[in-house]
Amino acid sequence: MRTPNKIQLQFAGSPIHCGKITRGADFEKFTWVFVCSSLANLYYSDSSNEPSWVLQYTGIPVVLLDTGETRSRNKRRIQILLAERGSCFKLWQDTIDNLSSYKVAGHAFHTMFLSSDHRKIIGLSFDCDQAAHEMWLHVERLTSCPENISLSVPGAKSKKVKKLPPPRLPEKSTISQPCCFQHVTSVDLNDKARYFSMQTLLSVLPNAERPSSEL
Repeated sequence: MRTPNKIQLQFAGSPIHCGKITRGADFEKFTWVFVCSSLANLYYSDSSNEPSWVLQYTGIPVVLLDTGETRSRNKRRIQILLAERGSCFKLWQDTIDNLSSYKVAGHAFHTMFLSSDHRKIIGLSFDCDQAAHEMWLHVERLTSCPENISLSVPGAKSKKVKKLPPPRLPEKSTISQPCCFQHVTSVDLNDKARYFSMQTLLSVLPNAERPSSEL
């Protein structure tokens, strides 16, 4: 059975064990990962003049910076996605470019234009004010570099790309044991009621197993 794309970064079940920048060994090399420390609702609107917001998904915002130093990811870019809490399935994904205009539009509420159609807009409503602020600061820092948002820089070809400094790792003595942690290694039909992604996936799969009462 085919499943939605799953980012190779494990989230804790409860509480959310995120809010960090890392080059995790489980993730593809040369990709910087920022995991928001709060859940967020993703809203969609066809118009940016007078947005009529429609709720699409609820998940954990994640920002990826591909450095473009690998064959599979040879273009430097910033990606933003929403991961389902528990399964880590990718619910939504887009690219932040020079026309995205990612900004703070209200209290713990961020907006940006879609890269596929800059007339359409999405909004992220965060559960936590501090997490929303940290997300904004991180995106602002990344977008301040023209190379990250597909803008050419004079003389950039003759200069070596400046790499981000590695994050400072905490001391082992300050790390506690996992609390309320649930390691999800697989999902099956019994998890359909638990995950939104499973509900939407199984509704379109023609070969999905049906309960024995229906056979």
